Amino acid sequence: MTKSSAGRAAKEQKAISLINQGKLKEAEKIYGDLIATGTRNHIIYGNLAAVCGMQGNFNKTTDLLEKAIELKPDFPEHHCNLGIAVQKKGDLNAAIISYNKAIELKPEYTDAHYNLGNAHHELGELTSALNSYKVALQLNHKQAKAHNNIGNIYHEIGDMQSAIISYRNALEINPNYVDAIYNLGNSLKDNGDFKEAIICYNKALELAPNYVDAINNLGNALKDNGDLKEAIACFKKVLNKTPTYPEAYNNLGNTLEKQGEFKAAINAYNKAIELKPTYPEAQKNLSMAELLTGDYQSGWLRYEYRFKCKKNNDILSAAPPCKQWNGEKLSQDTRLIVISEQGLGDTLQFMRYARALRNLGYNVSLCTPPRLHPLIQTSGIDPFPITPEQANQMNHGRWVPLLSVARHLQISPSNPIISTNYIKPSSEKFNKWQDILSGNGNPTIGINWRGNRKNSDAKERNIPIYDFKEILKSIKANFLVLQRDAQQSEIKQLTLNQKLTGQQQEILRIADSDEPEELLEYTAIIANCDLVITTGTTVAHLAAGTGIPTWTLLPKSPSWRWGIEGDTTFWYSSMRLFRQQQEGNWDEVIQRVTESLQKQFCTDT
Repeated sequence: MTKSSAGRAAKEQKAISLINQGKLKEAEKIYGDLIATGTRNHIIYGNLAAVCGMQGNFNKTTDLLEKAIELKPDFPEHHCNLGIAVQKKGDLNAAIISYNKAIELKPEYTDAHYNLGNAHHELGELTSALNSYKVALQLNHKQAKAHNNIGNIYHEIGDMQSAIISYRNALEINPNYVDAIYNLGNSLKDNGDFKEAIICYNKALELAPNYVDAINNLGNALKDNGDLKEAIACFKKVLNKTPTYPEAYNNLGNTLEKQGEFKAAINAYNKAIELKPTYPEAQKNLSMAELLTGDYQSGWLRYEYRFKCKKNNDILSAAPPCKQWNGEKLSQDTRLIVISEQGLGDTLQFMRYARALRNLGYNVSLCTPPRLHPLIQTSGIDPFPITPEQANQMNHGRWVPLLSVARHLQISPSNPIISTNYIKPSSEKFNKWQDILSGNGNPTIGINWRGNRKNSDAKERNIPIYDFKEILKSIKANFLVLQRDAQQSEIKQLTLNQKLTGQQQEILRIADSDEPEELLEYTAIIANCDLVITTGTTVAHLAAGTGIPTWTLLPKSPSWRWGIEGDTTFWYSSMRLFRQQQEGNWDEVIQRVTESLQKQFCTDT
């Protein structure tokens, strides 16, 4: 080794030592001096690029790596590092090109496959990202970060079970991997396993006490598990640590609203929006709180934010290519397509306003899933409803979301427009079930104790079956189970293990069917009841929409449509509301229902 080469080697060694000590500026100067003296060593350029990257100077990093590649084009590490640098600068497509070049030169290059996965993930190309991570794991299955990132993708696409497995794989490799513990908690929470999620968040906080995202989501899990006071304490703890955390204010608002503290909830939502004006979830939540508390003017206007929320980006049944209607007057030859949205109950409640628009002179077509079409036609809502597939082909005219029609019509308690019965079964099916259900002179009462079991967001409105069955003991009546997706265990509790009649089995079959004619049949069954007792679900809208006396049992913090007080609602003239006085206490509600039943039907217990 010559004296000059030995001197260069010593400087390189000193630079590496300085990097290890964190003295990046001094290391940068040594490498700069070596380059200034005319070195053609690509490693020097690569090392200086790394030092610049550590200091956040990615423009200089990129220039140096490009020079290193010019000197040594077949060195895969330079291409991979260039990918990292340009990815840091936001050029994801260029990063993918660099990672692929590194893999071309070195197919078993684990880090390049992993980084390629990161770039695809950041671009939203989830399938490509997943494939890259899986290749990286085939080359080295001990990469906890790859397992974690695969879990993130599965969570993103809604496959919580696979996400949970991936996070657990990461934690087998590194039990103290805080992000994986936190992410596992998120997937467990979204999968409905709130108790296990709480354990995960607490574990993450043992390792990282100031992890505010974990504190925030611990609050969400506690809220979902029914521990509202502890949830509020978590959100307040987040805000003590980070006063500018809008998500914590939004979550605090949710929890306060569940407690029935509506004014405080509205203040929390407003604070979230003050911090983050473009926060659609907080705007939507505030809109529903405004509607709940009677501010329909602001509530309807703000409710348009529902389409900007991540969880609500596919709530419309169709997406016509024509322009959206914003309430302007339309000529008779301009077709207005009203698009159904959200759940079946929402469509049943608001489809009446398609007829209201037609009465105002608009050329309306109501678009809903086909299962609703026979009921829409027999009810006189629209003689020719269209399917989502048909709506998606309509290039001309205007379209409007169904629930937005309420804003344009200025629906409010003082302006309901249509509050009398507007849903009608066919005469043929009504008469058929009238003959079947006529019997011993006792009243026929339909019962429904919960909504869709898959809807975890509305579980607080569901009534435990052991509470609901007390109603059946109160009077002599022909009780019909109208519950969709009724479980065998629920039926056994209601009937005290007695065998179901063929008539009741047929009703349950019809209730669970998605066939259009079966929904018409289901409506005919409901229309033959003397009374329907239900939670605030689809059955409530079907029964009250037909004008049947409907007793709707509501939680302390009900859906926005029911308001916060009173036992009547402007939506339905035949509906009576039974409200929880204390959050989670259905016993008192059931007691009032049984007393009202006895009074209504004058029957001894």
